[in-house]
Amino acid sequence: MVAGSGCRSRRGVTRGDVIVLVILLGVTGLLALMGMSRAREGARLNRCARNLAQMGFALALHDQMKGQLPEIASTLPPGEPTSRGTSSPLRGLLQSLDLPDLSSLHDPKTRPKGGGPVPGEIPIPGFVCSSDPNALSGRLPAPISYRAATGDSPLGRNGAFAIGRHWSLAAVEARDGLSYTAAFSERLVGSAEDGPERLPSYRISASSVGDSCPTLADALALREDAGSSWIAADYRSTLYNHAQTPGARPSCIARDGASARIGASSGHVRGVNLLRLDGSVSLTLPTIAPAIWRDLAAIRDPQP
Repeated sequence: MVAGSGCRSRRGVTRGDVIVLVILLGVTGLLALMGMSRAREGARLNRCARNLAQMGFALALHDQMKGQLPEIASTLPPGEPTSRGTSSPLRGLLQSLDLPDLSSLHDPKTRPKGGGPVPGEIPIPGFVCSSDPNALSGRLPAPISYRAATGDSPLGRNGAFAIGRHWSLAAVEARDGLSYTAAFSERLVGSAEDGPERLPSYRISASSVGDSCPTLADALALREDAGSSWIAADYRSTLYNHAQTPGARPSCIARDGASARIGASSGHVRGVNLLRLDGSVSLTLPTIAPAIWRDLAAIRDPQP
């Protein structure tokens, strides 16, 4: 027998082996990066849900102390100076929690002529979602990532924070049930750097907003200052409605500020966080049926 005839032949590492190894390492690295990205987004999503849960606690506390939810007595023309107006639900909730001391903040009616920030406006960390880069950019004086639901239509007359209405948790529970009624949701903060058709932008309508927004050609202006202030109660910054499903566009506000198609939106991959009046927070997908989404915002009369 010839020596070594029963042994397998040996060969060196070929170019193909190296290519396969590089591909495997690349795929492994990519999967690891994707896993890290998903983990970071999951943490941001949970942090955002905790912010809303804190607001739910504040709502219950406000209702217990005052016998009603924060009231929206009137609304403001979007981004224009005015002598009328009211504090937003967010300011009312902070005062209920006594966090922080708001005694130095001025009333929205002191907004400088021609626009600009209210003296004393400050950003509140719990009012900003970490998945919204524009809210974290520092370009706005007091950004707000969360808004109060006014109802199921552009007029916003039948929601927990309907303009000119006041509700208590007990009254909502008797009519529609707290777990079936939207309180707050997310809305992306706008920026002039987003471009004219990006989601945070909104159009100014010459007349009352109805089933659709004006085209760009018919709009009076295109604004990108959505969510610029948590103090004033208006569709520009602190109110939204369920007239359109999460992420739908375009958005628009009537020139007089009384009606709008300003919906929920977020920077999360999976959907938007929604706070209900029972204090629960759930993730809502953009594919939710429009009728179900509208029903979540409407406080209806009890069935006979």
